[in-house]
Amino acid sequence: MSTWRDQLHRASFRGVPFHVDSDSMPAGRRTQTHEYPQRDKPLVEDLGRVTREIKLAAFVIGEDCYFQRDNLLNALDKPGAGELVHPWYGRLTVTATDCSVSHERREGGMVRFDLVFVEDGEKGFPAGVPNTARQLEDSSESLLESAIARYKAAMAVVNRARLAVVALQNGVAGVQMAIASELRQLTGLVSSVEALADMLINAPGNFAAMIRGQFASVGGSSRSSGYRWGPSSGGESVSLEADPEFARTVAALPEAAPEFASFAESGRAITGQVEQARQLANAPTPAGGADTAAVVTAARELVRDALIVLAVREAVAMPVVQAPEPLTGFATLEQQVVAPIQRPEVPVTADVVALRDTLSDALWLAALASPVEHVERLEVVRNQVRAHLTEVARAGVRLAEVTTRESLPAVVLAYQRYGDATRAEEIVMRNKVQHPGFLPVGALTIARE
Repeated sequence: MSTWRDQLHRASFRGVPFHVDSDSMPAGRRTQTHEYPQRDKPLVEDLGRVTREIKLAAFVIGEDCYFQRDNLLNALDKPGAGELVHPWYGRLTVTATDCSVSHERREGGMVRFDLVFVEDGEKGFPAGVPNTARQLEDSSESLLESAIARYKAAMAVVNRARLAVVALQNGVAGVQMAIASELRQLTGLVSSVEALADMLINAPGNFAAMIRGQFASVGGSSRSSGYRWGPSSGGESVSLEADPEFARTVAALPEAAPEFASFAESGRAITGQVEQARQLANAPTPAGGADTAAVVTAARELVRDALIVLAVREAVAMPVVQAPEPLTGFATLEQQVVAPIQRPEVPVTADVVALRDTLSDALWLAALASPVEHVERLEVVRNQVRAHLTEVARAGVRLAEVTTRESLPAVVLAYQRYGDATRAEEIVMRNKVQHPGFLPVGALTIARE
């Protein structure tokens, strides 16, 4: 059995040895006590751990004590932090401060030191950290404005007298389906393919205003939509401006402002919106002449970009959540039934990376069929999507594979792996298990933490 003497370390600083008689070091927290009138108890504010100032009563001894003294003085005089081997605390990174050396004739062959060291901390300096979510918000707003300007430019040169109504209705069927699926609040305005075709023929400005009105705010903050409801002063036709009565109707509709509920729901929403955008991009060229094709293409591209913007806003709402610390102790199953463990939702890194790549690919494919000005907006959004979702993924948990030799209930595996039976549903969803009471035998994918 080892004793306290066996656990002592040979003291040294920067590799120069010395002996220690005694030491002292403060402990505890730095606090500020606030006292208030008419209150019996004060408020104690925690200011962090107290600075660890290590004081050692040290000495060197022997026939070569002056040689040892000079070596230690040289180590103490060097700038910066160094390694201190403390007799009782072991290895520490410290900086030498107010040290002193003394000699006494009666103690021939010995040189005494009063050593003072301060525990070295990280040299951190204030640095600006980019807010990737806000940058992505702003660039998505610019992308939507560019999409609307592109739509209006395409519609301005269309000869509406040459439009084939039936062909137009067939061409915009996918557009109406995408609106009904992802922009449900607009279904009342374009409840059928016929109504959508009629709007594109007789009031193309209303269609742009309808899409623009769904994104009149970003992140819950009020913002100018950038869309002029009255006649424009430029070269645009008055028919490309929204009817004032229709504008008031659109303004009363709920906006498509995603609110974060869970990473799983955000992932499903982004996947659905990107899939709808991909279907619009891959739709066949409509018949009915050049003007009909131009109207259908303009409507498809505007709704496609609106769906991409909606998916981007879903990504913006995804927060950067740090993974919680592992549980230090495991409550029994009976205790967890009464008081379930509360654990913040943390994304799975692989899932977020997959969403990032899916959204990035959708933006890239949209850029391949866009003019140069619009490509620039798409590329900015694509780069910022990758930056933001990379930050979200970096804070997530990674997956691991476990192999079971017998069928277990999901709650048992969750308790064995995490000490938290409430995570059984996570295992069931991850592995698409048909019944939570019977996990399949073999390899299962679960989160590491």
